[in-house]
Amino acid sequence: MSARPAAEIRNAAPGIESREAIRGPRPIPRWLIILFAIVIGATYLGTIGRYSLSDPDEARYAEIPREMNESGDYVTPRLNYFKYFEKPPLFYWLTAASFRLLGRSDFVARLWPVLFAFLGIAVAGVVGRLIYGPRVGALSAAILAASPYYFGIGQFLTLDMPLSGLMNLALGAFWLAYALPQRRREWLVAFYVATALAVLVKGPVAAVLNGGTVVLFLLLRGEWRGLRWLVSPLGIAAFLVVSMPWFVLVSARNPEFVHFFVVKQHLARYLEPREHHQPLWFFVPILLGGMLPWTLLAAYAPGPVWQALRRLAALRVSAGTLYLVVWAAVTFGFFSASGSKLGTYILPMVCPAAVLLARFVRGLLDAGRVDVLRRALVSVIVFAAVALVGGIVADEFLDDWRSETVLAALASSTPIVLVTAIASLATLRRSAEASLAVMLLGVLIFQPATLAGRALANSYPRIGRIVKEQAAPEDLVVGYRHYAHSITLYSQRRVIQVLADGELDFGRRLPEGQPFFWPTNEDLVKAWASGRRIFLNINRHELEELAPLLDPPPREIAAEQRKVLVVNFPGSERDAG
Repeated sequence: MSARPAAEIRNAAPGIESREAIRGPRPIPRWLIILFAIVIGATYLGTIGRYSLSDPDEARYAEIPREMNESGDYVTPRLNYFKYFEKPPLFYWLTAASFRLLGRSDFVARLWPVLFAFLGIAVAGVVGRLIYGPRVGALSAAILAASPYYFGIGQFLTLDMPLSGLMNLALGAFWLAYALPQRRREWLVAFYVATALAVLVKGPVAAVLNGGTVVLFLLLRGEWRGLRWLVSPLGIAAFLVVSMPWFVLVSARNPEFVHFFVVKQHLARYLEPREHHQPLWFFVPILLGGMLPWTLLAAYAPGPVWQALRRLAALRVSAGTLYLVVWAAVTFGFFSASGSKLGTYILPMVCPAAVLLARFVRGLLDAGRVDVLRRALVSVIVFAAVALVGGIVADEFLDDWRSETVLAALASSTPIVLVTAIASLATLRRSAEASLAVMLLGVLIFQPATLAGRALANSYPRIGRIVKEQAAPEDLVVGYRHYAHSITLYSQRRVIQVLADGELDFGRRLPEGQPFFWPTNEDLVKAWASGRRIFLNINRHELEELAPLLDPPPREIAAEQRKVLVVNFPGSERDAG
């Protein structure tokens, strides 16, 4: 069976796709599209420079590009000036380039995750439009942008959003290759190139997931000829040209790379995980809670949900719906089957899930089911009111800075939810679509307010900057028991590790790294008494235990969160400030 034109695909299963595909699209007011674009841009970009980069992920993924720019070596990634092969370099290259062009800052460091979040939103809009029509396409983009899980990950400097954006781009390109056979060659090459770029962000998992998605989809559709055109010589060549040169070059320069990256970091980590152990159902509450309030609408319409599931089980759904379900399910199933799980792993499935939710919500509105929207809004109002009162009461009993930070975030964000839900409920009497638009705008405005709580994250920019200002090139900067990535980042200095290696263990095992790892307290005590100036960052409770061993007595010059910075020399004008 060969692929069919997009219009035929949309109409393949009456009752599943939007009525728009039959009666033609209704125009969306341009002012509304512009309004949502402005709000999405402002909320996604508005807070990314307000907070310092946190340990470990954000500081790590800013420090590696900084060291690339400093050394001029863009082949071998380094962290704390040690070889670091856990991830490929594409995101490092992008961040290093933005540092050179725009300057190094927390805002610039977080810029690329936001840009990749925009890419995913665009893919959701385009794919939703092609499969279900223009109104579902616009709603798909809006629901994805207004999903707190997606927004939150896009605000942090990690590799998950770049990986997700490129995987979504690749799978969106494949749908175009499938639905538009007259342009199949170009879109198939785009699929292979985007997959290759995703591999350069986080490794072969992108190729496994993308390949598994498209092959499973074609098999379920019974499109055996599709398996033949999928194996595109031009596409495969493009994939190899884009993805392989760095792997070849880094392996030639670093013979130890292949075993560490392929065997230890990918095969062993998936098959025999030693960290992040979680149960099989771990991602279920993350997905359902992370896409609130939109999943709440599905919860209040169990009848249509079960009907859709029965049709899906019998494969009585259109090609577009089946593709979106497979797209989401492959990612969800792959990571659920692994014993090692982190909450960010299933991010690539949120794009197709948002399109499916948008189609579901559009179907409710077309069917006149405003009762579902009303019940969801009432639930949100009750939840927000309880949370607001609970926060006020808790503030009277809790007295520490972490609790106060969380309560402050709650106090600033909950009223937004409450007012928005009330306004949306009031608007529902006149127009369900206007009520939905108010709800979407409210969630978009609410999302940044919740991130005030990230001030709780471990980060030590003040300690790092003091080290940068006061430490001379010949001085030693030392970390005790814990590697604080942000101190390396903000000090722009190598930090010698005492009784610690963690993710730097690979660097410790190399001959060039061993002098910078001190395995005992005696190494530190000896260096402390040598007369060479030392800047030691250490947790305060550990300093209390270690201080009696240090001579001269340590002098504290800075403190931040749980860490203190102490030195082994007296104060002077050189240290002032």
